[in-house]
Amino acid sequence: MSLTRTYTVKIEAGDIWQFKYNLNGFLIAFNVLEGEISQAHSDWLFVKGKFPYHEDKIKDWQKKLKQLTIEVGEPDISFDSLWNLYDNKVSKFDANKAFNKLSQADRIKCFMTIPGYKKYLFKKGTGTAHLATFINKQYYNDDWTKA
Repeated sequence: MSLTRTYTVKIEAGDIWQFKYNLNGFLIAFNVLEGEISQAHSDWLFVKGKFPYHEDKIKDWQKKLKQLTIEVGEPDISFDSLWNLYDNKVSKFDANKAFNKLSQADRIKCFMTIPGYKKYLFKKGTGTAHLATFINKQYYNDDWTKA
């Protein structure tokens, strides 16, 4: 599970597309929820280069393409989502208590830091700290890509 932002695009013809981006703004999933991609849509998206591979592109759609209805889903930054993302399932009560003290910005940092932290641990062959320790010692403020 990763932290994502979802854009649901409704086209006047009734088609519904869904785009999911990670918090760095890169597309991680595209789904056609209703309808089919017509040849005209395919040409527009792929031949004319309008496919929103980065979140900035779909934000441009919001500003410029009035024939589309775009709903933005906020990322799930709940404790349960973080718990599911984190590998060391120990001391859930303490981790939840520490999480509830965090600001929204620090909660987002936790989500964004965990993948780099996991890579660091794998590279070093080191065990994973309890999530409560990760939060209380503010590991989310460390740059694990340079450690």
